[in-house]
Amino acid sequence: MPMMTERWLVIGTDERMKFLAKQLSTNDRTVYYKNTTVWDEALNKVALELHPTEIVLPIHPLTIQVEELLGIRQAQFFAGKLTDQWKEILENKCLHYYLEDETFIWKNAALTAEGFLAHLYKEKVNVQYKTIMITGFGRVAKMLALFLTRLNAKVIIAVRSETQKAEALAYGYTGIELNEKNDMEADFLINTIPTKWLTKDFESWMVRPIYDVASSPGCLNDIKLSQYELLPALPGKYFPQAAANLLYETILDLRKEEANA
Repeated sequence: MPMMTERWLVIGTDERMKFLAKQLSTNDRTVYYKNTTVWDEALNKVALELHPTEIVLPIHPLTIQVEELLGIRQAQFFAGKLTDQWKEILENKCLHYYLEDETFIWKNAALTAEGFLAHLYKEKVNVQYKTIMITGFGRVAKMLALFLTRLNAKVIIAVRSETQKAEALAYGYTGIELNEKNDMEADFLINTIPTKWLTKDFESWMVRPIYDVASSPGCLNDIKLSQYELLPALPGKYFPQAAANLLYETILDLRKEEANA
């Protein structure tokens, strides 16, 4: 019996998704790329015509503008983050979260750190011998701290967790508690915490530039700052081909694990 041709639907406005679609294209695969942030009637029409066997959703969930998603009965899904609405729709589907794959998370964190440096250099901001505060000490923060210290920057880690503070100290960084009583004694701040923690109580922190590499909507809580930049999706913005290659490897590995389960 001839093998069934795979039919892939890749969705998202991030340039990495366009490169992913190109990378997935082979003689055994039909790949359709849709540059959009919404699942609407147009996307329903595409899915009905294609009847995809695999659907790759972007990191941030698509807005749903239809009563029912059509043409997805045969598909397995690869997704980043999902809303409760999406989780309900995909409850009985074969679903893989690429953002939960440890290899993807760490490699993407390294690309994020490198993308942040690319952004600084584009803005003609140097890091050598500067004092830089990083809020949070997850994977992205760890990779940022590593890259920055290798460029002779002094790194201060600000966290609420005593465990993370102790971990930062063990890595050789200065660790402080993240609260409004501590001054932000640094040339600029990089936020990696994906919650709205920065309030007007942090008045002394707002006299320096703040770069936010956490997920949208960032760390601002009911305030506006002139020296604030939200920088989501840095790998896709500055290194779309490398980001696409990482996503490609992860998706195929997840699919292989499913087949071998």
